[in-house]
Amino acid sequence: MKKILKEIWEWVYTIVIALVIAMTIKTFLFDIVKVDGSSMFPTLEHQDRLLITKLGYTPKAQDIVILDSTYEDRNDYYNSLAEEKGKEELSGFEKVIKYFTLPKQYKHRYYVKRVIATPGQTIDIKNGKVYIDGKLLEEEYYDGNTYSTSSLVKYPIMVEENCVFVMGDNRGNSSDSRDPSLGQVPYEAVIGKFQFRIFPFNKLGKTK
Repeated sequence: MKKILKEIWEWVYTIVIALVIAMTIKTFLFDIVKVDGSSMFPTLEHQDRLLITKLGYTPKAQDIVILDSTYEDRNDYYNSLAEEKGKEELSGFEKVIKYFTLPKQYKHRYYVKRVIATPGQTIDIKNGKVYIDGKLLEEEYYDGNTYSTSSLVKYPIMVEENCVFVMGDNRGNSSDSRDPSLGQVPYEAVIGKFQFRIFPFNKLGKTK
């Protein structure tokens, strides 16, 4: 009986260790994500699977990134809960527990976008073109026109510290930093950088 229990324990221990390693890799090193929608067409298409890297990544102009579009709203919600409890902020454990009962609009919702401008840069949109620090942005991945999507956003705009301004490559069908509902994206909301398309197999590899 002891031998059987020992074998069961060894199996359980091995599985737990494997799960911890897998979660650590997924959380801190790299992940596989699925493209949902056409905002990055034709560079990326609906249902594409992407390999992204996370560790030590700092967003750079022209990078394709995966971001958490509800990051700031969710943090505001957590802060309101903390205030109700008379605390400065919720602990990491409390946030994990609360996540299961979060209203739908605060759940993680990931976007795939391209970094157009980084902290300190000024972005302008005029006559269907994008200008960074007064210079026309050369975009080999896009040959159409770019326009503002909201009268509430006034250009030119300087990108704030530790934030990026992102757009989809399908400019006419992309919810991005031109929309005040997303706006400039803080570094903390950037999950990782797209490195490699792993599916479909006939499009395996990097993109522009």
